[in-house]
Amino acid sequence: MISAGNDIVALKAVDQQRTQSHAFYSKFITPAEFGLHNLDEITLVNFVWLLWSAKESAYKYLKRNNPDLIFAPAKLTVQKLSILNTSKKGENAHHLYKGEIGEGDMVLPFLSTINDDFIATVIDQGDVQWAVKQIDNSDHKSQSKAVRSFLLDGLKISDVLIEKHPAGYPILIKDGRELDIAVSFAHHDSYISYCYQIPK
Repeated sequence: MISAGNDIVALKAVDQQRTQSHAFYSKFITPAEFGLHNLDEITLVNFVWLLWSAKESAYKYLKRNNPDLIFAPAKLTVQKLSILNTSKKGENAHHLYKGEIGEGDMVLPFLSTINDDFIATVIDQGDVQWAVKQIDNSDHKSQSKAVRSFLLDGLKISDVLIEKHPAGYPILIKDGRELDIAVSFAHHDSYISYCYQIPK
């Protein structure tokens, strides 16, 4: 299946106290998923938003092939989660996680990167390209414009237009035809991210 799904959470823009409330996170994290939490490895705040970003990424990925799909994060279940590596130490620490998230019979692999500033996640299925960038202005219009320019710079394909499918996900148009490249956008606060998958 050709698709794309990603998400980003700006950690300094979230309400940390609310995030740690069972009444908040239990709305989308199941008890079985909470059993994946290793406090020695990841804080509760980062764990909660890591799972949220995985669920958001999976929803975007699945939506492209099921336009009627409704976002129900409790039904998207993270089944595996493990740390791949940690680079650097202290304030500039960077952690890379891998996991699997399921919806019905479908199981999707994902990658997440975490540092002090953000959590970014991508569905790691097929030949996926993925990038994150900080921007100066965080209003919605600036985010939308910046992430589109960021993607076009990364694609390096001339004369491509970005439009929106009626189901809500972005599509690429060249010479009046939709390209067979699946793309996904994410933005939160001053961070933007894109991913795309090109069929082999």
